[in-house]
Amino acid sequence: MSTRRRLSVLLLLVTLVAAVSATTATAATPRDPAAPCFSCPAVDYDQDGVFDRVDYCNNTPKGCLVDATGCQTDADGDGVCDGLDQCADTPKGEKVNKVGCSASQLAVATVPATPPPPPPAQEIQRPVTPPPAATPAQSEVEKQLVETGNIVLRDVYFETSKATLLPESAARLDEAGAAIEKFADLKVEVQGHTDSRGAAKFNEKLSQARAEMVREYLLAHFHLNADNVFAKGYGESQLAVSPEKSADDYAMNRRVVLKAINPEVLPRDVTIKEKQGK
Repeated sequence: MSTRRRLSVLLLLVTLVAAVSATTATAATPRDPAAPCFSCPAVDYDQDGVFDRVDYCNNTPKGCLVDATGCQTDADGDGVCDGLDQCADTPKGEKVNKVGCSASQLAVATVPATPPPPPPAQEIQRPVTPPPAATPAQSEVEKQLVETGNIVLRDVYFETSKATLLPESAARLDEAGAAIEKFADLKVEVQGHTDSRGAAKFNEKLSQARAEMVREYLLAHFHLNADNVFAKGYGESQLAVSPEKSADDYAMNRRVVLKAINPEVLPRDVTIKEKQGK
């Protein structure tokens, strides 16, 4: 065999060996498809998901999140990388432990949960004592109730701009309570009314509070069914005198009215007897 022919055979063998070696290496070693040379191996020394050829931080700790250049991120700037930081919103300037938590964050985490509020106290129903049988009205208040279905009280007094009853109101309220107590089925709306001085919203709220206070007084002192007594504040919306031109006009508008919601239960054939000395 000539020398030239031998050289050709040798060159062919070398080419075959190189091709087999390249095939074996390609199957065993991952490649970086974005590398200038498609056959370059895809090496990631710190295993952060960024190939070494573009990794500017090739010693990233295990578990840290990295950016496109392979460098760890730290969103709150506390020195503990994202991924290992268990308190990712540390306030600026606070010192943290190895897992990225400051003393204030640990204190919040150890505060026991607020226990649920206790269940609301159950309302104790008062025993309903049968009221005394209805008898003929014996007072001006009872007369007003039977004849008109209303009791208008202008001499019920409260502290200024408050719903606190003054002691001098007790006698008048006791007279009214005794009147409505005689009619077990009577439903009554306790109405609060103010004069027009002050803001309308404030007057409405104040009249509601005062109506509720009168309702509580009546329920506490007389045998009344709580389900039959309601409180409603009307503020200055139902002035008895308008326009108000004097102190007497204002006084006429400041009143409490006990209005019968079902006046049909009131007796219509009762003879009203005036009290002695009236």
